[in-house]
Amino acid sequence: MISEIVHIGKEAVSTEENILILFGEDASPAIKNVSVLQSFKEKDDDFELKLNHTITIGDQVYTITFVGENVSANLRALGHLTLVFKEVDEDNFIETSVYLTPHQLPHIETGMTITYQ
Repeated sequence: MISEIVHIGKEAVSTEENILILFGEDASPAIKNVSVLQSFKEKDDDFELKLNHTITIGDQVYTITFVGENVSANLRALGHLTLVFKEVDEDNFIETSVYLTPHQLPHIETGMTITYQ
């Protein structure tokens, strides 16, 4: 699946949390402020994110180290995905998220492509 970043909310990037929250273009105004909005160029209704798959943001490639419950369904239905750029803590993790390596927030800009594979 391929999407394009169409909006970056004023509070969307938190270097303290190392998390990005993505939503589709139809997100509410409150969500838009804290999220990165994406518009899908190519969609696959059967697509599933899996361990060791990659997410490429611009030219920055990340490998999936954990996929939480309902993540793929939320991505397909709402364009929603929470990307966590840190180690998975087995005792305290965000169940509805994707954990990625390297553990560094990507540089993001409107117009950038996100490729899920």
